Amino acid sequence: MRTSFYNILHFSRLFLKSLHSISGNSRIMLITLFLVQLSFYVDAQQPTHSFKSEISADSILIGDQVDLTINATVPKNYEVEFPFFADTIVTGVEVVGQPSIDTLQNKSGEIKYTYNLKLTSFDEGSYRIPKFKIPFTDGTSKDTAETSSIWFLVNTIPPDSTVATIYDIKGPIEEPLTFAEVAPWVGGGLLAVALIALLVLYLIKRKKGEPLFFPAKPAEPPHVVALRELNKIKEQKLWNTDKHKHFHSVLTQIIRDYIEGRYGVPAMEQTTDETIRNLKNYGEIDSKLLGDLQENLSLADLVKFAKFTPEISENETSLKFGFRFVNDTKIEDNEDEEAEQDEQIDNTKPQINENTNTSSVESGKTSKS
Repeated sequence: MRTSFYNILHFSRLFLKSLHSISGNSRIMLITLFLVQLSFYVDAQQPTHSFKSEISADSILIGDQVDLTINATVPKNYEVEFPFFADTIVTGVEVVGQPSIDTLQNKSGEIKYTYNLKLTSFDEGSYRIPKFKIPFTDGTSKDTAETSSIWFLVNTIPPDSTVATIYDIKGPIEEPLTFAEVAPWVGGGLLAVALIALLVLYLIKRKKGEPLFFPAKPAEPPHVVALRELNKIKEQKLWNTDKHKHFHSVLTQIIRDYIEGRYGVPAMEQTTDETIRNLKNYGEIDSKLLGDLQENLSLADLVKFAKFTPEISENETSLKFGFRFVNDTKIEDNEDEEAEQDEQIDNTKPQINENTNTSSVESGKTSKS
């Protein structure tokens, strides 16, 4: 372009020099011809370009898509900067995907750009796509072209005339309650009431120290337990064997358990002297019976801890004393029970005497150690 400028300047100088030799109408005609040619020359030096925007349809249905196309033709070596849209062009018109740009060079060397962008709308109405200012440059100079605005219409889906009249939605139909629907609620309510009642009952029973469901089995009176265990010794004939230590251990345990249950004295954890002392303080046992108790417990201590070997008759006396001590100190619930226990003691005497005589003949007397 700089060379063309110098050519125009040189041509102008030559033209001015030639004017001095021409006069009159010829000079006017020559000047007019020079200006016309100069204007053609200047126009030939200006870059040619064209920009046009169009849309594939002037009306669409809601949700349909339409193509927006911008055609740009510029000279060779020119670049076009097309607009970029993130999601919408105008309010109500949305961009679908990314634009595509095609480039084509014609025979004259011009470059044609085709910019295509898909649009859609979900709102009924008329929309105006505004003018776009599109810059283009060859690297040294920059210019801007402007497209024209475009209107298009978005229509809603027309109603189907073949379909009957559309009515409003009916409310839910009320049906009577069935047992299957009510049963879970009734069952859950009854279960909740039962659980609450059970919890209240548990707290009451716990405060009283009673079991929740089954009443505690009443404890047997101490004398009943003691007499039952003494009868077991009698039936097993432990007093008439050579297992003297085992016999006295079982016998004294029965008596001490009875003392704990009857008087509340922890006889199982005390020595014989401590037990006798506590029973004396209790003040309910006859002094002679208390002396016999001390004698029998002391004999058992000798057998268990001093390896003393008693005679069969001493074992027999200790067993008889066990029955007598329990019967003399027990708390009677009724007179019939007492009579029954006395009868059991009387029935044991002949058997014990008979077994004692037999054992004495076979074994003889054993020496005390």
